[in-house]
Amino acid sequence: MLHRELAELLDEELRRRGTSVIPAGEVFGKWKGLKDEEKDHEIVWPPMVIVMNTRLEQDENDKWIGMGNQELLDYFNGYAAVKSRHSYGPQGHRGMSVLIFESSARGYLEAERLHKHFAEQGTDRNAWDRRRVLFHPGGKRQLYGYIAVKEDLDIFNQHSQGRSKLKYEMRSYQEMVVRQINQMSEDNQQLIWLKSRVDKEQRKTKTLEESLEIVSDKLRKTAEENRIVRQRTQMHHEQSQEELDFQEQFFKDQLKVIHEARDAKEEDFEHLQQKEREKAKQLSANPSNTEEYRRRVEEMEKFIQFQDKEMKDYVAERDRLIKAHEEKFAAMKRRHWEEEFELEKEFDAELTCLMEKYTHPQSAKGSNNV
Repeated sequence: MLHRELAELLDEELRRRGTSVIPAGEVFGKWKGLKDEEKDHEIVWPPMVIVMNTRLEQDENDKWIGMGNQELLDYFNGYAAVKSRHSYGPQGHRGMSVLIFESSARGYLEAERLHKHFAEQGTDRNAWDRRRVLFHPGGKRQLYGYIAVKEDLDIFNQHSQGRSKLKYEMRSYQEMVVRQINQMSEDNQQLIWLKSRVDKEQRKTKTLEESLEIVSDKLRKTAEENRIVRQRTQMHHEQSQEELDFQEQFFKDQLKVIHEARDAKEEDFEHLQQKEREKAKQLSANPSNTEEYRRRVEEMEKFIQFQDKEMKDYVAERDRLIKAHEEKFAAMKRRHWEEEFELEKEFDAELTCLMEKYTHPQSAKGSNNV
């Protein structure tokens, strides 16, 4: 009990002196930062900046006149204020004006930027309340400014009634500024990502267009080259066909000569046989006696029989020779057609291999994808 009371007294004394007892096992030198939750506060909405000392002089009725709306906007045209208002009372212009900014986080940041500008040059709220200097040497009025709070607008509306009052509302700083800035940041990141994606897509599209143009150009060149090759092939084929036709006609002419010579030989052979028969007939004419006549007739009959038998044998052998010739000719034709067929097949296979050799896999793949 006494020990606990002594510990409490020592702890109280250390707190009064600004220190404390460090429990055993705890690390000395820890820091304490901001509170876990930042306190929110209310702000005037739309954002506004109060500008003081905006009246100029008194008129003939002893009423104060001052800066106009457009004139005030022109003075601060480097800041994105959307409109301006001035406070009036029984004595006229009260020298109190307000710049109104757009109802957005951007508008608030512009109002805050103008507020900081006034503070940096020493013409902020504190200077107006404590050490205001209304005139510069030479007679120019010094303007003062600061971001508006509710009390400022109550003073501004002091002599205003109904619709002439400056309308505003009090809103949460976290809701109207911080959240919007965070949302803008997220939107900006999303926009950057989208722009990056669009740029990539555009670069990809450009690359594809360039590749397509190159491929199309190559295809056009290839098509033209193929056309030239086909044209040359056609010309070569026509020339080859002309040569073949010429050779065919040459051999036909040679065969015609052989056939005509053969026909002439057969005619000569027939004429020779007829002459032999006529000669035999002549020998049997004008016999010297009957016995001689009979002998010549018998010889003539034997000659004719012999000649007829030889002619029959000749005709038979000639028919066999013609048949053998026709069979050999048909076999030769058949071999010719078979060789021509095999030659065409061999050429077709070699042409297919040649086309496969010059068919690029990537081009084939690309055409399949299309």
